[in-house]
Amino acid sequence: MRGLVATHGGIGAELVEVVTMIMGPAEGLAGLSNHGKSASDLTVEIASWLRGDADPSASGMEPAIIFIDDYGGSCANAAQLACRPGDPVAVVSGVNLAMLLGFVTWREELDLDELVQRLIERGRTAITRLGPVS
Repeated sequence: MRGLVATHGGIGAELVEVVTMIMGPAEGLAGLSNHGKSASDLTVEIASWLRGDADPSASGMEPAIIFIDDYGGSCANAAQLACRPGDPVAVVSGVNLAMLLGFVTWREELDLDELVQRLIERGRTAITRLGPVS
């Protein structure tokens, strides 16, 4: 299963880099920035990634998750427009490092729906308030 981290600025690429530092090479996980791109350009770029145009090892429409940083933002809108009905693709907002580490860890053992649910739970669990040291 492949993953694309589509975000504002360089957040996505940095998250992918950190995942690689922690887990080693993460084949099939890529970052994409919306910086300097029109909504149309971003949609075309995401659709191209979904088809596997830039990755000779990609088998076209294999299951994929597009992680985005902000629900309702340009990356979210472009990702939704790039997906066609019936494509085995999920768009998940609120990406964080815990979600991406889970993605790399679980993507080979879970189907798309199970993986998405587990990643959302993992991402939410990682968001917590740390109190002061007493």
